[in-house]
Amino acid sequence: MGNMLAEEAQISLLGKMLYYSSKHLTAKERETYDQLVESLLRKVHKLRSAEQHHLGTRGAESPSILSSQHEAKKNALRNLRSEEICRLFVEAWNKQDFETEFFCLARCFPMQKKKTNDVNEYVLQRMRKYQDRHTVGPISKRVVDISTSPVQGNKMSIYCIELHKMPNKDLTLHREYEFIFEEDAWRIADYQTIKSHESLPDKKPHPASL
Repeated sequence: MGNMLAEEAQISLLGKMLYYSSKHLTAKERETYDQLVESLLRKVHKLRSAEQHHLGTRGAESPSILSSQHEAKKNALRNLRSEEICRLFVEAWNKQDFETEFFCLARCFPMQKKKTNDVNEYVLQRMRKYQDRHTVGPISKRVVDISTSPVQGNKMSIYCIELHKMPNKDLTLHREYEFIFEEDAWRIADYQTIKSHESLPDKKPHPASL
């Protein structure tokens, strides 16, 4: 846990800015500053708590046990069809099963999307993003429709329509997933969004209108 969070760096920067400009701030601006720092501190606390929980549950396990658990999750993909892997990958977000999400990705999956090849670092970065789901989304993900193309050697593609519930809208994504058969399982080599559509979320009718 030696890595500084972006929010912690922002708090440090704000502190330096306050040091040099405190004499020029109005009472209202100082109040806004305090609220901003307090908001960042709350977010840091949530992230550090989630990180501590993850490391705490893992810390009690020996490296061999942890490695075995990772291997078990990885091997669980072997008997699944490509469309099942795709669905598992999309909906892993809802269960916070970011380890399985990681193992759905092939070794050749673009690093700019995956950010790291270490499963534990990947899980922590996804947990950080999950903490923001109610402000930036997505809150939840669901596969609406899925279709597969014929297998060509050890490769194939899948067309998937996904519904991402955002804080203030529904986002429908049409994505094409490229799959490769690797280590006895279909894994995602890459994906791209073909088109997207925004809509207002479905609202439940008020009881008085029923």
